[in-house]
Amino acid sequence: MIKKIDWVLREILYRVYEQNEPFMSQKSLSQACGLSMNTVNRLVSKLNQFRAIEKKPFGFRVLNSKKVLLYWAATRNLARTITYTAYSPDSELEIESQMPRGAIFTAYSGYYRRFRTTPTDYDEVYVYADPEEVKRRFPASEVERRNIFVLAPDPHLKRVSKDGAAPLAQIYVDLWQVGGAVADKFIAELDKKLELAATDALKAMIRATRRGQ
Repeated sequence: MIKKIDWVLREILYRVYEQNEPFMSQKSLSQACGLSMNTVNRLVSKLNQFRAIEKKPFGFRVLNSKKVLLYWAATRNLARTITYTAYSPDSELEIESQMPRGAIFTAYSGYYRRFRTTPTDYDEVYVYADPEEVKRRFPASEVERRNIFVLAPDPHLKRVSKDGAAPLAQIYVDLWQVGGAVADKFIAELDKKLELAATDALKAMIRATRRGQ
């Protein structure tokens, strides 16, 4: 199961990259994630230590979303969230089409779902789904190789996912954890997209500040 503190990191980055909101309050994060203020405050203090954020009277502003992203990527433990693995000789797109209703794709498949293109071919499918449902579609076999990796979903992930794909930051950190040459190519392209999103968030904040003057 993913650590609940990861929900807060996911929410922060979701707001920056997908909602154009670099300023937020600890209370709003606590409410969005269903976690205590103490849990949120501990994370905010950690991010403040390496100046990824700037504390304000009523919340904080994300100064460097890339620092927050890399902190999450380095502390995330994807292996601990894997609940089932299997092998299928089908193509990746065929495997994805057979996943149960409500499945949320991440890593390579999540990238494809979000952008409908990929920087290179991939041969593994990572998905947040009910392991028993996936097992019925892809039973265990004696084949040593695995190309289907089922991860444990959580309520917060379902709230911030879109069209069967995890949020951009989740896709990034999962790719970072998967590692390897193929994942690195995806990460390089996603880096560019996230940098543009962070720039848009900053511009949105500047416009809002000027309107408030």
